Amino acid sequence: MAGRGNIEEIFDSVQGEGPLVGCRQVFVRMGGCNLACAFCDTPQARRPAATCRIEVEPGTGRYEYKPNTLSVDDVLHLVSGLWRPGYHSVAVTGGEPLVQSDFLKPLFRALRESGRPVYLETNSTFPDAMAGLAEYVDYIAADVKLSSCTGEPERFESNREFLGHCSEVPWLCVKMVVTEAVDGDEFMEAVRLVASAVGSPVIVIQPVTSVRGEGQVAAGLLLGLQQKALEIVGDVRIIPRIHQVLRMA
Repeated sequence: MAGRGNIEEIFDSVQGEGPLVGCRQVFVRMGGCNLACAFCDTPQARRPAATCRIEVEPGTGRYEYKPNTLSVDDVLHLVSGLWRPGYHSVAVTGGEPLVQSDFLKPLFRALRESGRPVYLETNSTFPDAMAGLAEYVDYIAADVKLSSCTGEPERFESNREFLGHCSEVPWLCVKMVVTEAVDGDEFMEAVRLVASAVGSPVIVIQPVTSVRGEGQVAAGLLLGLQQKALEIVGDVRIIPRIHQVLRMA
């Protein structure tokens, strides 16, 4: 129901991906996802969770548990318990948050009213949901998934329509996670899609990373993708996910 949401966990950390890497945030991880990407690092969040794991004090890694579902007031109270002066924003992630878009609208409005900016991480496959939420979002990190890397069917038309609804959002980056299996032609098709949908996009090429080094993407492959993308888009960055490096996730 719209008044309550299924939440996987609420915790304190730093942003581990994209141009805002290192910014301190409170994370609200939503339960449920419409995809099953081969490289998914939170497979438990693909399904609604029976309980919500909540960090009890910032940076401690100590948790308590509450039964799902949670109300907007519940989430606001738990976020407030972790929020400290100087924090950047509340990162709403998943899973895929827009699976629960009816719950997000009142949640985002309430977060904004409490003075906490909203940072939405999404796979950009729910354009209709985004159309009703854009005015309540301050930052969007939108994935464009590559079938050659995810093992999922491509959803480029949904991605294009989604990005078209983001013009009201003050800050947007588009992320493409790549593995050694990346298809260069598919990658460039995605770059052209983003360039046509967004005036001046920031594109992040995010190599799949592992603490032990398995499956890492060769530097030459990453540099080649970036060089080709820079012929179309002026701001293309290679930024790995840092949580594995810092052992924060």
